[in-house]
Amino acid sequence: MADSAYPRLAGTMVPVFALRHAKDLGIGDTQAVIEAISFCAEHKLGLLQLLPINETGSDNSPYNAISSVALDPVYLSLTPERVPGLLPEVLTEIVTNSLRAELQTGSVQYQRVKQLKLEILSNAYVEFEAVDLEQGTDAAYEFQAFVESNMGWLPGYTLFRTLLNEYTGNALWHEWAQEHQGLVATETWLASSKDRNELVRYRQFTAYVQWVAWRQWAEVRAWADRHQVRLVGDIPFGVSRFSADVWSERELFDLTWSGGAPPEPFFSGDEFLRRWGQNWGIPLYDWAAHHEQDFAWWRQRVRTSSQIFHSFRIDHVLGFFRIYSFPWMPQQNDEYVKLSPEQAKEKASGRVPHFIPRADEPEENAKLNCAEGEALLRIIQEAAGKTAVVAEDLGVVPKYVPKLLQKLGIPGFAIPQFLVNPETREYIPKDQMPELSIATWGTHDHAPLLTWYQDLTHRWKGPSGHEAWLELQRLMRFLGENEKEEPPVSLTEKLHETFIRALLESKSCWTIFVLSDILGVDWQFNKPGTSNGDNWSLRLDRPIADYKTDPVFGPKLKYLREEVLKTKRASA
Repeated sequence: MADSAYPRLAGTMVPVFALRHAKDLGIGDTQAVIEAISFCAEHKLGLLQLLPINETGSDNSPYNAISSVALDPVYLSLTPERVPGLLPEVLTEIVTNSLRAELQTGSVQYQRVKQLKLEILSNAYVEFEAVDLEQGTDAAYEFQAFVESNMGWLPGYTLFRTLLNEYTGNALWHEWAQEHQGLVATETWLASSKDRNELVRYRQFTAYVQWVAWRQWAEVRAWADRHQVRLVGDIPFGVSRFSADVWSERELFDLTWSGGAPPEPFFSGDEFLRRWGQNWGIPLYDWAAHHEQDFAWWRQRVRTSSQIFHSFRIDHVLGFFRIYSFPWMPQQNDEYVKLSPEQAKEKASGRVPHFIPRADEPEENAKLNCAEGEALLRIIQEAAGKTAVVAEDLGVVPKYVPKLLQKLGIPGFAIPQFLVNPETREYIPKDQMPELSIATWGTHDHAPLLTWYQDLTHRWKGPSGHEAWLELQRLMRFLGENEKEEPPVSLTEKLHETFIRALLESKSCWTIFVLSDILGVDWQFNKPGTSNGDNWSLRLDRPIADYKTDPVFGPKLKYLREEVLKTKRASA
């Protein structure tokens, strides 16, 4: 597959928020991504996978963004060289050494970081407005060109963002005044508002912030191109119910249901998750309305993502075929958690969670779901052009999905512990794993390799450890270890190397390790089913380049580089 969009490569996945560098403001930023690209190039990793970088809402989840296109300003590197209008003395006055040190301690303090970065950007805009816009500099012309070339999404986003500021961050637009219920109504209201000048100025400021963001991410893309590292982005299937997209183009969405996923044995968090599944709160799509517009919204989403990323992962690609839907919102989960299906149906006015548009049974339904999903994915591929499309096809996967993805030339994910013979439960041998696939031990949603292995051995040593022992034997056979020897209880250095080597030797075109699995640590960047303020906030304990000189992690990285070269996965 050397000449394909998916040559034999290895890489790592790390969220932007988790990255560090010496001058960051409490969260990873574009400078940290540039340093991560250099790290990948040094270790012959040709892939750097990131989580979504769109602007998030109050829950900080990158999968619940308030815009399908707008980039999150928290990821901006705020230096005078990278932010037009930002004066060094202003930055020094706002960001003291003690404040920087405080923000860099521990996990991401989202609210403080966002407020601080917007304050700095606001000061920069005042200068940009007074100098560049007034004098008509090259930067001013570049800004105006950005606005004109992004009229498909920018007006709706900037007006929504302006109202969000007026409502002190409350994105629940259904609680806003009647004159603010949608783009057209608000434009009419704005034209005669007594605060029009102030609101229009703030609206332009939000456009300026997006211009700065897209400029910086263009620099990131150029750096990746220079170092021959492919950036792998992430397009979630859904978008937040309380987003600029839904607010401004309500006709494209079905707000009567809440999208999610059915219960899965692998995710056994709280009681609701075990009994009912994951209720994400995302609205469904009115596919007929999208069809009438020739899927312009999706084409725009894919096209803009392709400006930054060489490839993008469609998160929950299963939603294109059918989406598990709840008749209640996530805020109501507690009301249903202990109810029986009959009680829940009565409480929800006769509706129950189920797949929409239909379940995969009987076979005629499966064929129809497959055909409709194929048509939608072909539109995504067409919009992507030369940008490589990847599908996150994990969860309750219909039998037709893997076959269809192979037919379309879209790699799905190959996780050994899930990729098993249904009758024998044996792992599919690494030399038989689909070539058009992405081999990994887990995504950001899964327990790290260290945690998963230790949990398996703890169950083996527990009161009912026979099944865990059989699983361990199957695992050891996959890894090529002697199954007759008792495996170690903990993830030893030698066994960790075996886990790394096994995936690099697999037939899969791409092998991507979550950074925590490369380092052999227990960091997990998301814990599905949790919504507390600590989620999506874990940071690395140092800049990524510093792991190379660490006495524990340095040898692990050296081993990884050597194995990447041996298995012919090295970037050029």
